[in-house]
Amino acid sequence: MASFYSYLPLLQQVEGGFQKNPKDPGNYNSLGQLVGTNYGISARFYEGVINRPPSQGDMKAITKQRAESMFKNWFWDLQKASQINNQAMANTIIDHQVNAGSGAKLAQQVLNNDFGYNMSEDNKIGPITLQALNSVDPARFVHLYNEARANHYRSIGNPTFEASWLIRLKKFTVEYQKPLSMVAIVTIATVGYIVYHNFLKQ
Repeated sequence: MASFYSYLPLLQQVEGGFQKNPKDPGNYNSLGQLVGTNYGISARFYEGVINRPPSQGDMKAITKQRAESMFKNWFWDLQKASQINNQAMANTIIDHQVNAGSGAKLAQQVLNNDFGYNMSEDNKIGPITLQALNSVDPARFVHLYNEARANHYRSIGNPTFEASWLIRLKKFTVEYQKPLSMVAIVTIATVGYIVYHNFLKQ
């Protein structure tokens, strides 16, 4: 089973402390005030936690431990990531949930589009999604999921952040070798036969 504390070091590598970037929409509360983010906790997300628009002081007051607790409770536990058998699958799904807010939905889309499932894309990992995730080839899923993540980032059309998002994504790659297509198999077999027949069988 996947563990939040195995994901946490990766999260800490891609999320820093307090920053106040006017070009990042995650730095604004619902009043349109630029209040910043801290340890990866966005102003709009934190607003839902404290039930009011946060001030810059609220954002700066978020400790590393408080951020870790929120990531575990509101992202990892809420999406039942500990019930995903493969750690790499859980890591990239939850990281996209943290970074884009649609990690579970993207997982459902990949399962539907690439693995033949027909499930609701409701952005909630429930029993049906869990069963599917734990039934597919983990390496192939992570490979396809990360391709979908990259496509999502490119579709936003934000060159200011696209490069950093794609660098972030590299932390969640796994080794995967695509299976040979039938054409490739036939070609290899044909070449092998020709070599054997014309050069070796003499």
